[in-house]
Amino acid sequence: MADPLNLPEDCQNRNVANIDCFGADPNLADNSPAIQAAIDYCVDNNYSKVVITGKKQYTLSTPIIIKQNVHLEIDPTVTLIVKGNFQVFELQKDASLSGGTIEVVDNSFNSSVIFLSGAQQIEIHNHTAISNINIINRTTTYQGIAIHLYCNKAWDFISFFKASSLQITNFHTALYLKTEKLSNVDTPCWINANSFESIFIDGCQYGIEIVGSSDLPYEISGNTFTGIQVQSRKQTKKVIRCSGAYNIFEGIIWDTYRMDDPPLVIEFSSTSHHNYLSSNQVSTSILDRGQYNRCTSPHEESLQVYPPLALGKAHLVGNQDDILVNANVRYAVRQLSGKAPYGGNINNCFNLLDEQSVNYLDVPSSQPVVIEMDFTKQPIKMLNCFGIYFGWNESPSRVLIEYQQSLNGPWTVAKNLPFNAGNTVISEARAETLYKVKLTLSGYTQGHKRFRINRIFARSSLQQGAAWLPTTGGALYGDLELQKGKAVTMASPNGTKWKVTINDQGQIITTKL
Repeated sequence: MADPLNLPEDCQNRNVANIDCFGADPNLADNSPAIQAAIDYCVDNNYSKVVITGKKQYTLSTPIIIKQNVHLEIDPTVTLIVKGNFQVFELQKDASLSGGTIEVVDNSFNSSVIFLSGAQQIEIHNHTAISNINIINRTTTYQGIAIHLYCNKAWDFISFFKASSLQITNFHTALYLKTEKLSNVDTPCWINANSFESIFIDGCQYGIEIVGSSDLPYEISGNTFTGIQVQSRKQTKKVIRCSGAYNIFEGIIWDTYRMDDPPLVIEFSSTSHHNYLSSNQVSTSILDRGQYNRCTSPHEESLQVYPPLALGKAHLVGNQDDILVNANVRYAVRQLSGKAPYGGNINNCFNLLDEQSVNYLDVPSSQPVVIEMDFTKQPIKMLNCFGIYFGWNESPSRVLIEYQQSLNGPWTVAKNLPFNAGNTVISEARAETLYKVKLTLSGYTQGHKRFRINRIFARSSLQQGAAWLPTTGGALYGDLELQKGKAVTMASPNGTKWKVTINDQGQIITTKL
C-alpha cells in the first residue's frame, strides 16, 4: 500500500485520491486493481473521495468494492469498459458512486453492475447512494442486472438507499430487488423504504423486478420509483413485476406496441397488496393477481365526457347522470358477432372504474364487432343521448349506433360514422321508450390496429342514474349494500359514535363505540 508521503507531489491531495496516481492507465487490460488501491488508500488514510477524471476510457476486468465512507466520483467524460463476467461494483454501507458511463462489451457478462448486499445492514441516516450514471450493455445478449439489491439471510436489510438520475440500457433487468425466502419471523430480512428517482430504462427485458414477500420474514415494501421513463423494445417482456407491498411506481412507458406479443406490461403477483401505480398504461396492460393494488392512468381517469348541447360542462361526475352504470347486471348485454376481445370484457364498460375497458385487435369491416343491449324487461324512458368513449388514439374507424323504440320494431340509425376520427362518439338518440341499442364497430385509426372501449353511457330526462353517492355528495340513487361484517357508523349530537348493524331477524342494533 502506498504511503501518502511517497506519492508524487501532484497526487498528495489529502482529500481526494486520483486513480491515475495508483497506476491506472487507459492502455491497461485491467484498471480494477488501481481503482481498488485508491479506495483502500482512502480507507487507510481517512480520505473520503476517489476521482476518475479526464476524457478517457478505462478497462475493468475484476470486481471492485467501494468501501464504507468512500465516494467514487467519475467525470461525465469518463467511460469504464467492462470485459468479463463478474460483479463490477459492490457498495458497502455509507459508500457512494456517481457520474460517468459504464459499458458492458463482453457477451459472457451475466452478473450485476452495481450490487448492494443486505449483510451491510443499510438503514436510515446512511449515505449509501448512486447518481448520474449511464449504464449500457453494448452486446445483443440482453443479460445481466444493472442495479441489484439482495438479502439472503437473517438480519440482512437495505433501507433508505438512494438512486437518482440513472440511464440503463439493454440489460436483462434494470432494477432488481430480491429477498430470499426465510421461514422464521423472529429472524427476518427486508428491503424497505429505498428511493429510485429519475431513472431512464431503454431496451431491458425487465425494467423493475421486486421478488420477495409483502410481509416479514422476507419483506419488500415501501420502495418508491418516481420519474421513471421506460422505452420498450422488441426484447422487452415486462416493465414492472412486483411481489411486495406499499411500493409506489410513477412514470411513463413508451411504445409497448414494439414488444413481441400483445403486452401485459405490468404484473402484480398474488402475494402483492397495497401497491400504487401511476402510469400511462391501461388496465388491459396490467395483470393484477394481488389485493388492493391501485393503478391509475390519466388517459382513462381524466378524459371527460360532454353530452351534446352542453359543451364544456361535465355531466357524469360521480356517474349520477349515467343511466347505464352497472347495465351489465341490470339489463341483457352481449356481443352478437365479431372477434372476441383480446383484453378485458364488455362488462368493464359499465362499471364505476373508468380505467377498465374492453379491447379488440384488427377487426375487419367484413366481420365487425356487434354489441347489443336489451332493455326489454325494463325499457328506458325518455332517452336523451347515447354515447361511447374510446381509448386515446384507440378508436374504431367505423361506428354505427342503432336503437329500437318498440318491441321487435325496426332499427333506427342514431349515428353512422364510416370514417370516425374521434375518441368520443355521442348520438342524439331521442326515444320515448327504448327497448334495444346495437353497436357495430370495425377498423382502426392507428397503425397498431386496435380499438378500446372505455365506457358506454346514456342519459335520460326522466330516469336518474343507477349509481352510488357522487363524489361531490348529494342524493343517492340505487341501493346501498354493505359487505358482511361491515357497518354504518354515526355520530350523535354530543359527539358519541354509534355502530348500526342488523341481525338475522331484521332488527336494527346500535352499539356505542
